Parts: sequence; structure tokens; C-alpha cells
Amino acid sequence: MISEGAAIAIVYVVLAVCMCVAGAAAFMTYKLQGAQQAENAGDKGQQGSVDFWYSARGSQGWISLGLSFFASSMGAWVLFAAPEVGVYNGWWGTLGYALASALPFGFVAFLGPLIRRRFSDGFCLTDWVRQRFGRATQLYVAIISVFYMWVYLVAELISIGNLMVSTAGMDPLHALLPLSIFTLLYTTLAGLPASIWTDRLQGVIMIAFIVVAIIACFSDLRIASGKWENVATWSDKGFEALLTLVLAILGAELFNMGNWQRVYAAYDEAQLRKGCAFGAGLIFPTMMLFGIAGMLAEAQDQSRPVSTMSLKFLAFFDLLASQTGAIEGLVFALAVSMVASSVDSLQTGLVSVLSKDILQRDFTPKQTLAAGQVWLCLVNVTAIAVAWKGAKDPNVNTGVINLFLIADLLALSIAMPVFMGLGALVTQTGALAGCFSGLLVIMGFGWFEFGTFMAGLEMFTLMAFGNVMPAEVGLSASRTCILFFVLPVVTGAVAYV
Repeated sequence: MISEGAAIAIVYVVLAVCMCVAGAAAFMTYKLQGAQQAENAGDKGQQGSVDFWYSARGSQGWISLGLSFFASSMGAWVLFAAPEVGVYNGWWGTLGYALASALPFGFVAFLGPLIRRRFSDGFCLTDWVRQRFGRATQLYVAIISVFYMWVYLVAELISIGNLMVSTAGMDPLHALLPLSIFTLLYTTLAGLPASIWTDRLQGVIMIAFIVVAIIACFSDLRIASGKWENVATWSDKGFEALLTLVLAILGAELFNMGNWQRVYAAYDEAQLRKGCAFGAGLIFPTMMLFGIAGMLAEAQDQSRPVSTMSLKFLAFFDLLASQTGAIEGLVFALAVSMVASSVDSLQTGLVSVLSKDILQRDFTPKQTLAAGQVWLCLVNVTAIAVAWKGAKDPNVNTGVINLFLIADLLALSIAMPVFMGLGALVTQTGALAGCFSGLLVIMGFGWFEFGTFMAGLEMFTLMAFGNVMPAEVGLSASRTCILFFVLPVVTGAVAYV
């Protein structure tokens, strides 16, 4: 445990540093790069700055992109979800989560240049979807994407709320409000450039903090003979988890508009590909280390006369229990930095869904910026309210992985119809039909297995939340793996036909 004063101080110091970096980004945005970009385009300097606020277009090299991909992807959920997967699914689950978290950037490296060539003045994926499939499909894809990013935002806030309760014994709002307000302020100040600039700093800090925290936790273990072998297994359930996580996270991250913003922010295609490789190269070992930490914590807990680790999602913090207050404070600072980097990227990603439409309206530059800021405020208020309740509710508290899987399921249901559009075989009607067929597949799967219409609806939660309570739900259920395999096959076939 750390003191309440130390926890508050860490939160505000980390956020103050982010604000300073964002202030520098604002200066660069409006005084230098934005005006220069507008001059080259023959527009007014102020309007050029607005475009740069939304897109950071053509401004980032591979190191900046790689650190941004890493920092924005590695939220505080990593401290909870990756160790939990390690506890329940052993080596296959740990490897699967690491691979699943890194693999999407290989696809972004390949698909990003294609989308960028076909819609060069866009802000995110939904702009190309409108050009290729029309407004109806764009709206449907935008709704799924916004829902995924909103769930991601809620999960991040729940994670830092959990941490505030478990490490300092304080109300989650003491972390939720400052994080949301400060990130909203500095993304309002300088838009996407602020997010990318702060990601650079946060990425470097996170790497250093992760190394120190992992070394400290791994150096003071007490594991009895044979207990490690009980945990570090290669089970069938673990392999199912690997397959599920790879498909789920791949489908979802392709609709994380924060990633697509960075596609347009890259200097060129070569810088984008290098940035994706660099980001994936940082993400994979990070996820592996935290998954292994979960296995070590479980082996250590099994070595005790009486188990003390009842909540497996707190496995990493069980390792921290024997560490000094300095290490606990460092991990808390790491978590705040991780949440800030993810939240600001999600906030700018949420704005990007509306960016093209906003800029096409007959608004002044100030009105254009204000429209994006109002949208962000609405999203943040609802996310804070849900996260505050979630951090206090054990049913939600222990289900961060399942929250992600719900959003992942919906995102995967539209992945094949949308990206098949890069070819010429899918029509506008086919793409929309393929997307909607995903909903029928999910509902039909639950209805067929459990025999009721309501069970079909509850299948959208992978049976993790609702009245029907089978023995296995979410990631632990074999049905989840089957559904994630069937979904892209059926939706792709319907879109083609």
C-alpha cells in the first residue's frame, strides 16, 4: 500500500508532465507545422492548423510512430489482464496474448499504405469505408468502432480505479476525474499531435519503469518445488485461448481509429512500416513478461500454506506485496502513465470518426475544433460514470478481459466484409449484408446452444453477463473460440455472395 498523499501526488505529477509536453506540441502545431502545411497547400494558416490538429498529417517518423503504437496500446489493463491470462491459460495463453497484441501492427503495416493511397486526405478508416461502400456502411462501421473504443476507454478507467482502491484505499474518482480531465485538456489543446508527442515520452518512461518493476518482482520469489510446473502448462484450454485472442484482438485493433490516425500521420509508407515493426517489437516482450509474472504469482501462491491470491486479475500486485514502497510507487506511476497514453489516443481516435464530416461543414476553424471537443466531453462523461460503478462492482471488476471480448466480437463481425472491399468482388450491398449477418450469427449461436431467444441476445456478452450462467463463459469457454472462428468465415461468405 502507498499513502493517499503519495498516490495523489503521483497522479498529478505524471499528468502535469504530460500537460507540459502537450503545450510544446500545441506550439509546434499552431505556430510552425500547421502554418507551414497550410502555406504549402495554398490555404489559410488557421485552417491548415485545424487539419493538423485532427490528423498530424505527414509529420511523424518511425521512432515516434513506434513509441506511439507501443504507449497507446499498452494501457493499465496490461497489469491486470495479461497476468490473469497467464494464471488461467499457462504458456499458450501468455504467448497468445503477446502475439495477438503485436500482430495487428503487421496488418496495419500492410493495409495502411493501401488505404492511404486510395483515400489520401482522410483521417481514419471510416473515411475510406464511406468512399468505397457508401454512407450506410460507414455509419455502421463507425458505430462498432466507437463502441469498441468506448469499451477500451471504460476498461482503462476501471483499471486505474482498481489500482487506486487496491494500492491507496481511495475512491476511484480520485484517479478517474484527473486522468479524464487532464487528457481531455491537452488533447483539446493540440489534438492528435499532443497525443503522439506525449506517447513519445510515455513510451520511454514505460520501458524504463517496466524493466525496473519486473526485475524487482522476479528477484524475490518463493516457489516450492513442482509448483511452477503445475502452472506453466501447455494445455488445450490455453491453446483455445491463444486462437481466440489472436482473432479477437486482430479484428478489434483494425477498427481502433487511433491506429489509423497514425497511418495518416506517418511521413511516408516506409516510415509507417518501420514504426509498426518497432511498436510490435516493444509490445510482444512486454506482454510476455506480464503473462509470465502472472504464472509466477500463481506458482508462489500455491507454495503458501494458505492461498492469499483469491482475485487472479491482481496476480502482478501479489508479487508487489513483498516489495518496498518505492517500487509500489513506481508501478503506480507506470499505471498512470499507461492509462494516460491509452486514454488520450482513444480520445483523439473517437474524434477522428467525425473529423472528415466536421471539416466539410461550413464551420469556422474555432467552431470546427469546438465540435470535436464537445463530442469528447460527451464520451468521457459516460465513460467515467460507467468506470466509477465498474471499479466498485466485483462482477465488472474481475471481467476486464470479457469486456474487451464483447467489443472484439462485434469488431470481428465486420472485419471481413470491410477489408474485402480492397478488392473488386464485394459490392456496397454485399458489404452491408455481410456486416449485419455477423449479428445474426452471434445471436443464432446462443439461441441454438441454449434454446431461448434471450440466450441468443446474451451471446453478445459471450455469456459473461446475463441470466443464463453456463459453467464456462468468456475466454474460458470453448464456444468462444468456435464463434470467433465461424464469424469471419460466414460474414466473408455473405459479403461475397
